[in-house]
Amino acid sequence: GEDYSKNFDVRARRKDGEVRTINCSVSSLGTTGRTMLMVFRDVSEARRTRAELVKTKTFLESLIENSVDAIVATDRKGTIILYNRAAERLFGWRVSSVLQKMNVKHVYYGDGAQEVGRRLRSDEEGGVGRAGPIRMEAIHASGDCFPISLTAAYIYENGIHTSTFGIFTDLSDRERVERELALAQQRIAVGEKQALIAELAGAAAHELNQPLTGVMGYSELLARKLVDNPEAAEAAESIHREAERMAEIVRKIGKLTKYETQSYVGKQRILDLNRASAGNNEKPPEGER
Repeated sequence: GEDYSKNFDVRARRKDGEVRTINCSVSSLGTTGRTMLMVFRDVSEARRTRAELVKTKTFLESLIENSVDAIVATDRKGTIILYNRAAERLFGWRVSSVLQKMNVKHVYYGDGAQEVGRRLRSDEEGGVGRAGPIRMEAIHASGDCFPISLTAAYIYENGIHTSTFGIFTDLSDRERVERELALAQQRIAVGEKQALIAELAGAAAHELNQPLTGVMGYSELLARKLVDNPEAAEAAESIHREAERMAEIVRKIGKLTKYETQSYVGKQRILDLNRASAGNNEKPPEGER
């Protein structure tokens, strides 16, 4: 005599062979319980839609959790409502201490959160509600700052802004590689400059040695011929001394192996022959300082 009620789904095959999902609702009528009411409804489409929604939801959750980039979503007040495993690795805070507890402003350095909000409210980057990619500084749970790239957008429900999500990419390794590449390029440029200087120095020394040897020889011969003319002989000896000085400079040019400069007039710099010459530690003469 007790009331009876039950609701369940069954799979049924139609006369044409198609399998459908039928919802059965069974309940007792009257007080005797001897009469039963059975209601059958074809719920195939509704169940298929629900299965597809569950499948899509599961796929999206898996996609978010397994993303290599940190994904964080917040409500309109900035409270974090979604925080994937990549975000844990990036920022260092555990999910249990973040969800519904921490404001997103704590992951940015300085006024980063306000800057992101300003960009989202403007139409500078593809319309209101979209921003990025933006190069910013983030804060790790340890307190250390590190560079990130951020893309953010509003989430709307029925045309109303209800939440915001951001995708964070760690730029630490990328910027380190860029710095190392810049230094490597700088070293290559310096190496090429040194090689060019060495080649030019060798050619210049070779071309200058012969005429200098002639000047020194003839000036020495001239000084001997002018013994009876002291003034002319002194001039010939001066020519010989200056030629010897030039020969010493040419010798240094021929031994250039590196690019070293020194201050010249104003902000100009010129090649420092003494430091740039291989194995030359001697001090420059007074006239060359």
